[in-house]
Amino acid sequence: MRVGLDLTALLPQRSGVDTYVRGLVEHLDSVPHDHRFTVWVNREDLDAVRAFAPSPVRVVPLCLRPRLARLAFQQGLLPAAAAAGRLDVVHSPAFIAPLLRAGRRHVLTVHDMTFFSMPEVHGRLHRSAAFRKAVIGSIRRADRVTVPSRATADAVRSVVPEVGPERVAVVAPGIDSRFRPLDPAAAAPVLARLGIPRPYVLHVGTVEPRKDLPTLVAAYRVLVEEGAPEHLVLAGRLGWGEAELRARLAEAQELQGRVHVAGWVADDDLPALYAGARAVAYPSRGEGFGFPPLEAMACGVPVVATGVDALAENLEGAAELVPPCSPEALAAALRRVLHDERLRAELRARGFERAGHFRWEETVRRMLGVYEAAAR
Repeated sequence: MRVGLDLTALLPQRSGVDTYVRGLVEHLDSVPHDHRFTVWVNREDLDAVRAFAPSPVRVVPLCLRPRLARLAFQQGLLPAAAAAGRLDVVHSPAFIAPLLRAGRRHVLTVHDMTFFSMPEVHGRLHRSAAFRKAVIGSIRRADRVTVPSRATADAVRSVVPEVGPERVAVVAPGIDSRFRPLDPAAAAPVLARLGIPRPYVLHVGTVEPRKDLPTLVAAYRVLVEEGAPEHLVLAGRLGWGEAELRARLAEAQELQGRVHVAGWVADDDLPALYAGARAVAYPSRGEGFGFPPLEAMACGVPVVATGVDALAENLEGAAELVPPCSPEALAAALRRVLHDERLRAELRARGFERAGHFRWEETVRRMLGVYEAAAR
């Protein structure tokens, strides 16, 4: 087959969608096949994509990063490029596919459906009627839809019930092999350079309302009042919830100097940041997959997370799961994980095992099967 992938949604500061897209392309040569791949990228990303794409993959710069330019490419140039390249399948890996098919088969990846179930935790664009209409239309037009979890498959079928189960395939992403236990001495220089105080509880994820950091801050405040020595480190791209978070932190005098908003952390530094943590807290209100808890488990760090959507599906039995929006339950779970050494050892062992199930080679193998089914 000839397959084209649209990578123009990549952001400089990687989110979960970016992690999925990059991981898929980076591991395309991890299983034997005789297919040919073309990836379309923003000109700003050309060198970065060429650095991680396997050598047989053709990387073509056809767009610029500003949203209007990407929209024009996606809806205008992409179908023409697919037709000119005589592609069999076009894969749109970030929610929206082109209106025109140009005689090609189309695969769409939908990472979550929280735009529909909880629009209030998304920014203006993603809760707009136009965006949601575009997602629904893309799902209806696609020959195959891939999702990262059974929870997301159920959500897709609940919003677009006319899409039969045979058209929706669960293809879970992998967890990169660089996430593994590190010797404390190896992690120390990275933590010193980032200015991270030890000991600490860690959260990794975009600062936005869906991650529910106010609940985490309220739970951490309980631990501080009890005399806990751990700091709280919030690492991730600063989204539209940053101002509210900083205002909440400024109001709590007892948290001054104890909560550290680290911002986005480079990919190469993330394993050390995980490895140095006493625990990882992930109080998200809804996820389609949830990379950070599984990355933490692969690094040998105990995890406390909300038992919602894909998090319950992926983490149950290997993490302490709590109800969403409950500072009391989150504080109690963190207290157990920080002080109960037997529980910590059990969570580390179960976490290693669970994270080991998510391998990029299996992701690629299943995606190749989806491309082949779409082409047929």
